[in-house]
Amino acid sequence: MKNLLAACFLYVGVALNGATYVNPVLHLDFSDPDVCTTPDGKFIMTASSFGALPGLPLLESADMVNWRYVAHALEKHPFSTVSPEHGKGVWAPAILYRNGRYVIYWGDPDRGIYRISAPAVEGPWSEPRLVLAGKGYIEPCPLYDDDGRVYLVHAFAASRAKMNSVLAVCELDADETAPISQEVLVYDGIADGNFTAEGPKFYKKDGEYWLFFPAGGVEEGWQVAARSKSPFGPFAARTVLRQGKTGINGPHQGAWVRTADGEDWFLHFSDRGAYGRIVYLEPMTWDGEGWPVIGNGGEPVEEWTMPSCAVRGQEESPQTSDTFDTPQIGLQWQMLGKSAQQTLFATPCGFARLYSTPLAAAGKGSFGKRTNFWRTPNVVVQKFPAPSFSATMKARICAKADGEEAGLAVHGLDWARLGLKAVGDSFDVVYTECFDAENGGGEKSRVLGRIQAAIVSAGIRSVKASDIWLKVEVKEKNSRPVCVFSWSLDGEAWNACPGTFIARQGKWIGATMGFYAVMAPECIDCGWIDVDSFMVE
Repeated sequence: MKNLLAACFLYVGVALNGATYVNPVLHLDFSDPDVCTTPDGKFIMTASSFGALPGLPLLESADMVNWRYVAHALEKHPFSTVSPEHGKGVWAPAILYRNGRYVIYWGDPDRGIYRISAPAVEGPWSEPRLVLAGKGYIEPCPLYDDDGRVYLVHAFAASRAKMNSVLAVCELDADETAPISQEVLVYDGIADGNFTAEGPKFYKKDGEYWLFFPAGGVEEGWQVAARSKSPFGPFAARTVLRQGKTGINGPHQGAWVRTADGEDWFLHFSDRGAYGRIVYLEPMTWDGEGWPVIGNGGEPVEEWTMPSCAVRGQEESPQTSDTFDTPQIGLQWQMLGKSAQQTLFATPCGFARLYSTPLAAAGKGSFGKRTNFWRTPNVVVQKFPAPSFSATMKARICAKADGEEAGLAVHGLDWARLGLKAVGDSFDVVYTECFDAENGGGEKSRVLGRIQAAIVSAGIRSVKASDIWLKVEVKEKNSRPVCVFSWSLDGEAWNACPGTFIARQGKWIGATMGFYAVMAPECIDCGWIDVDSFMVE
């Protein structure tokens, strides 16, 4: 039998060089991270999950440098859909611990602001409650004041609300179910030159109310802090972190964390294109006027002294490799959408099974019947874990009808996949690329070989089956991930696909990799892929 679920320690920037850490602390796509402390002094992070499910990943750390997955807080979206919600869904959550429960707020740009809670990080998490309905309401954060009153700040998405760069605050009832005051526009970023002010976090320190928020846009923006004597403002703002002379672009949107030892830290992301929005940890102090100083004099650090809560020898990184030896799917995996029926199953037999679903039409109107992966939900993915890495999948592919296909994919606005496609009593080894998938880009496929299938009796329809090893090797070149796919019948002799593929980010997320199983829309009895292992190095 194989080993239990494996965690692969890749490029995480966390090697303890003496008593220091190296940024980024997570070279994975955790957009808009927020962090709270637990009663026993640990740290819990969550981040935007957009349309992927399960959503709201939860990671745990003892030092804010080494992290591991511990749960997801959202098993399904609070609205009904059976197609991918690329770039929609869960935006910029805030996580807090209050009165024995963990609380998460997030904004859905098409519906409003939701809230869930749980007695433990592992759950059970409550059903989502729509606290504040409104199109374009995003990126909320509550503040629990000393007198028990609850305030909520949020931003606006220009794509829906037709306005942005402003922040609004309202008071909620004691149960956090609805606003009990009018919304007050407490900050206008245009007046201060902080255009695209968004993603606020709400704090209180020494009797003053603080908003920490980014401005200037994701790729070239900066981090702002604003202070007031009242939760309803007015707020005076100051830039507290920007790229400066460093190579760390757009450092913003994150969490102020105070440790049990009284140290202050700030976690934020930096957008790296196809690699996604990776996570940095910055030291934080206060100047003589009571303003925060983040990083090294307001610029991000590349290496710094470890937090005092760190324990030597406890290096850890989020799980990547999976041998599927336990009857649950690893926490690193998400589906890009939801099918009309259950398609992904853990098993007690040492593999995960994904049943085929129809390959969806690329779009409407002029796209006609053209198909691509963009609207197909049956893709199981995880984040790119490093600038350079390899992922090797061992699987058995089973088909019941011609045209069924399963294999390994790199997904984004452009994507590529390598798999087996059923043809008669054989499988074609097929490599497929698609460019500009969101706008209906068509697929271009090449047949690289043919494999004789094993025919297995399975009731009314026999099953065509074949074992296959599939691999993608990713190397960073000019800050872009260059991918080479290959396949093998024994895991030793490899056949490389001709040429290379340059991975591209998805909709507000980095590129992802994983496995898929699709069939023609007219198929009535689906096949499947049994994934025996997915090893990342």
